[in-house]
Amino acid sequence: MEVVGYNSYDLKYLSSTDISYNPALGSGQLQVRDIHYVTLIKRTTWDFCKLLDEKFIKSKKGYDEWYKMATTQGWVKTDE
Repeated sequence: MEVVGYNSYDLKYLSSTDISYNPALGSGQLQVRDIHYVTLIKRTTWDFCKLLDEKFIKSKKGYDEWYKMATTQGWVKTDE
């Protein structure tokens, strides 16, 4: 076997339409629509984190499941 070419991408820069969160894949699993045809968007790490949160919330899991995970993992602070 011979490698004749390759591409590498920073996941943070893949466009919103190229990344999806599929609950059927398991917790924390992202899916790239077609790695051979992606659009790159410059964004900060914070913007990428917000994008991932939005995709999780819009999935079948919803906000309540996101909030439960976020508080368990210490991503959000509560006054309790």
